[in-house]
Amino acid sequence: MFSEVTLISLLAIPVVSLLLAYFSIETVKVISQKWFLGRV
Repeated sequence: MFSEVTLISLLAIPVVSLLLAYFSIETVKVISQKWFLGRV
């Protein structure tokens, strides 16, 4: 049981980090777009 949980957590760490990086990049894009449109 412990080995299964460890395996799942090891697999989940890179997936979660990739999702967080993707969402943060998308958020920055949206914010910069709104800021740019607001400036113009």
